[in-house]
Amino acid sequence: MKNTFLCIYTLILPFFFVLSSCSDREERRVLIVHSYEESYIGYPDFNRFIDKEFRRNGVDADIRIVYLDCEAYQEEPELKYMYQLLDSASKDWKPEIILVNDDQAAYSLFKCSHPLVKEIPVVFGGVNYPNWELLKEYPNATGFHDRMDIMKNIHLGTKLFGKEVELFTVLDSTYIDRQIREEIEEQLKDEKVTYMVGYSGTPREKRLHFPRKPGYARFSSLSVRIGKRQETANFIWTLSKYSTGMCYLQMKRDYTTVNIGNICASPSLTAINEAFGYNEKLLGGYMTTYPIMAEEEVSAAVRILHGEKPSDIPIRESRKTYVIDWNVMQQRGISKERIPKECTIINIPFSEKYPVLWGTGVVVIVISLSTLFVWLFFLYRREQGRKKRALYELENEKETLALAIEGSDTFAWKLENDHFIFEKDFWKSQGMVSKSFSFEELLSRMHPSHWDEVRGYWKSISKAGKVVSQVRCDFNGKGYQWWEFRYKTIILPGGGYKAAGLLLNIQTIKDREQELEQARQLAEKAELKQSFLANMSHEIRTPLNAIVGFSNILALDDELNQEERLEYIGSINKNSDLLLKLINDILELSRIESGYMSFEYEKCLVSDLIDSIYTTHQMLIPEQLEFIKELDTAQVEVMVDKGRLTQVLTNFLNNASKFTKVGHIKLGYRYLSDEDKVAIYVEDTGRGIAQSEQKMIFSRFYKQDEFSQGAGLGLSICQVIVEKLQGRIELWSEPGKGSRFTVVLPVVND
Repeated sequence: MKNTFLCIYTLILPFFFVLSSCSDREERRVLIVHSYEESYIGYPDFNRFIDKEFRRNGVDADIRIVYLDCEAYQEEPELKYMYQLLDSASKDWKPEIILVNDDQAAYSLFKCSHPLVKEIPVVFGGVNYPNWELLKEYPNATGFHDRMDIMKNIHLGTKLFGKEVELFTVLDSTYIDRQIREEIEEQLKDEKVTYMVGYSGTPREKRLHFPRKPGYARFSSLSVRIGKRQETANFIWTLSKYSTGMCYLQMKRDYTTVNIGNICASPSLTAINEAFGYNEKLLGGYMTTYPIMAEEEVSAAVRILHGEKPSDIPIRESRKTYVIDWNVMQQRGISKERIPKECTIINIPFSEKYPVLWGTGVVVIVISLSTLFVWLFFLYRREQGRKKRALYELENEKETLALAIEGSDTFAWKLENDHFIFEKDFWKSQGMVSKSFSFEELLSRMHPSHWDEVRGYWKSISKAGKVVSQVRCDFNGKGYQWWEFRYKTIILPGGGYKAAGLLLNIQTIKDREQELEQARQLAEKAELKQSFLANMSHEIRTPLNAIVGFSNILALDDELNQEERLEYIGSINKNSDLLLKLINDILELSRIESGYMSFEYEKCLVSDLIDSIYTTHQMLIPEQLEFIKELDTAQVEVMVDKGRLTQVLTNFLNNASKFTKVGHIKLGYRYLSDEDKVAIYVEDTGRGIAQSEQKMIFSRFYKQDEFSQGAGLGLSICQVIVEKLQGRIELWSEPGKGSRFTVVLPVVND
């Protein structure tokens, strides 16, 4: 028992841990600002890394992202666009922190002087050249300086391509390019590297022929200026297939440098993460990758969201790592053995990353497939044997079925080219010559009462499914007989359909059904008659006994005083009224059964009808009850028999008076505009009717109170009358609260 409990506890513990961790997660609003256009290839992955890091830190981040598209603007328009982006992003949603990525977005965010940037904490990342003077104005900002490590990338190039390789980059004369030149000179001035940082004014011979020193690596920058033939020619020559022993090092990404890796004949490295790993043929480099960048930014953001001040978190240089793209290795024909051990290879296939496990998996799969093949072959042979046995059994069943069909009026048929083909035995049984029927020919042999139904089946015969239809047919001119069509339609693989089935003569079955139905009706009539006579005998005898008894007392007892005589006369009158009502109900029921209930229709204003009934019943409603009249503002007319409708409403009022001791009785109507009908209702605050009884009270002889006087025919007659008036009766009732009987009738529109 103890071991069982421990097992259950071990199973449910992780579940509760997950629930508690989910409940402890906090929701935060995060705005992300990117430098480039939304379609930039690396952004979907980077955004996913950021979301993953927030979730790893227990934060459900509500993230909104804006894209500066910095390549499309000069400085002033760019600052205005950044201001608009911040306005739009914070219009109905205020971020708790801002993450901004890369130099251009960071510069424009701080430079545009938007109030939100002064108010909300900011974490920047991927910034190669921070504007330190501008950052002094923002104590609410911190982040990561992605300083390129040029020397480590040069060393990686020499390890990959030999010490004789010449590394080069492509620079122009923009602000960012000047910053990169200064960074190159700063990092390489004390290193064993001969370098030449070219610019537009550098002589050609100096740019192309700088000294080579033993044991020194070589690095140069190529200056490109559109419209200068010489420099353009140098640029094209350097990238051409004739330039060997050279390696391009990406240090920026703009309209000039984008896709250089794709067109460069020599291998390409990168010191920045932009476009790396996304099919621009950049082999790799020493850089801050997107996962590192996301981890650093989110870690700082979470610290700030948990209460730390950005000013207490110093701006740090981003971590870097050696990374190589497997796909570019394959394109350049670089083997895995040439890659230094300190490098992490991305996009590497599982088979290369885990060769032993891959080989084992392949062996297991081969063995499994071989075993599966053997097993399938065994199943095939077994299935073949089963099919042979099944075919033999099918032949036996076919013979048995043929014998059974031959001894009955059951015939097979099929549909071919929209013609019904019956088996020969069918024609033989009808004394007819074998032929086929078109649909119209077959329909002509059926009773006209079935034509609409059969035409419906014919329209949908092309749809898959099973159908059973019973129709009267006269195939041989000897009179209609009942036949049952059973068929199934199958949709064929190449289109089209196939229909076939059975035709059964069910006349004998129908004859037996008719005999049984007649017997049932006779039994019901006999039972109903017996029940009716028993009920009426009891109900009539009760008031009649009272009338006779009190009449005898009045006639024989001379000592009765005036008060007693009046009391006995009142009882005689009351029971006489009851007897008269019973007789009238019986007569009404007789008219219903014989179909002689007459109706005289006329237009009637509903408000006038309500007024008339209300006036008549004012004196009849018990004094302790409030009698309320409710009239709709809409004046509507109905085409009814006023006497019959008054009879129905009077019955409702009498029942309400009988079963209501305190409260009120309402008589009124309301216009139902959506149905164009009028609802005439009688509502009371009586004892109500239980849900189980509500469906039975309209049945003949049913009474709520078995000890109450009456035959229980009133509501049954009311329902027949309302149906004759093309209306319906609705009932709402709740025990202890009251009832509402409603007659819904169509309105007459002139």
